[in-house]
Amino acid sequence: MIQVMIFFKVGDFMTIKIVEYIGDRATDMKQGDKICFLIKEGFHKGEIVELDFAGLKTILFTFLNNAIGALYKDYGSSFLNQNLKIVGLDDEDLFILKRVTKRAKEYHENSDKVTNTLNDDLTGI
Repeated sequence: MIQVMIFFKVGDFMTIKIVEYIGDRATDMKQGDKICFLIKEGFHKGEIVELDFAGLKTILFTFLNNAIGALYKDYGSSFLNQNLKIVGLDDEDLFILKRVTKRAKEYHENSDKVTNTLNDDLTGI
């Protein structure tokens, strides 16, 4: 099976058509990792990245967590709001994406506190 990456670049703008890269089902973490890598490549080149969800039949939390939620580890909300554009999502999937981004923001803004709490719980301190 040959995988083809489709990019449409206009100046400092890149569109990633997800369906062209992973097929019509965005269901697992590895797929999310691939898309996250492509997004980061665009950012590294100084591009605004448009992520096009058109044509996807299934989109799961696991994919969104790794594709978009993971970005909050390296980039702040303000940067992502300005440099990542989301298109082609229906209302139901947009609702899921909003939940994923909310949790990712909360986790990455407080990751030290979460880690310390978990460590305390695990060690009984």
